[in-house]
Amino acid sequence: MSLIIGCNNQSSSVPIESSVLTVDTVEMVQQGIEKSRQGNYEAAVNDFNQVIAQNPQDINAYFNRGFAYSSLGQFEQALADFTKVLKLDPQMVQAYVNRGNVYLQLGEDKKAIADYEKALKINPNDAFAQNNLGLAHLNAGSPELAEIDFTQAVTIDPMYGEAYYNRGLALIDLGETKKAIADFQKAAEIWDEMGEKTASEAALAEISALKARN
Repeated sequence: MSLIIGCNNQSSSVPIESSVLTVDTVEMVQQGIEKSRQGNYEAAVNDFNQVIAQNPQDINAYFNRGFAYSSLGQFEQALADFTKVLKLDPQMVQAYVNRGNVYLQLGEDKKAIADYEKALKINPNDAFAQNNLGLAHLNAGSPELAEIDFTQAVTIDPMYGEAYYNRGLALIDLGETKKAIADFQKAAEIWDEMGEKTASEAALAEISALKARN
């Protein structure tokens, strides 16, 4: 089975007073973001490095460099950047979520849970954080807590296919096969409607596998 992480991506940022930045650094941050979107993460890191060299307090550059590092699998550097962001702005939900995602990738479930819970304390309506908290609980061997988290995620966002899919995985662990099938079906319908064929097929494959075992 595969877990699906809902991740706040590099386009997420917080406003910064324009007086802090020069036009060149603003443009370079945007340039780096575009490179990340194109999958050119190493070039993006270079852009963010140049911005940080000019302005060591540029929160957007640290945040987006952290995303690029995590996409490159350079998790220690990503953790350092997201931690720096949180020192600059302890209320930045996206930084807690993305640092939690890195901890989740590293199998450090307790640290991931702590970060997602901090994010949700700041913004209880963050479906990404709620979904990923569920993933951390599921990885930690607590499917009952994970089910609660995923249910909250789909309550916040009823079209959140990943959360239905992941709740289906939790329900399998809880022995709730019929409910799991219903969730995979719902996820498939949402993804099909959104044109995400591969994801929809993955959900339908889970249904077929469950029916074959029962």
